[in-house]
Amino acid sequence: MAERVEHHFNRRYGLNRRDVFLIRTETGWQVLGREGGAEGREVTHYFDDEADARRMLERMLAAVPLELSG
Repeated sequence: MAERVEHHFNRRYGLNRRDVFLIRTETGWQVLGREGGAEGREVTHYFDDEADARRMLERMLAAVPLELSG
């Protein structure tokens, strides 16, 4: 079962929305980036440890400034 640890987004909707998720799974970590809302394009990066996942999260947040939403 996956657990959403962090969710950041730019407080916009539709095609201009950008989301970044940090997810803990039973086997490791994922960083998921999405543009365009729920039906938009996604990219997922997979990691064995949290430190590597958080480095990717920071790179993605630096590319598109987002706000913490919970």
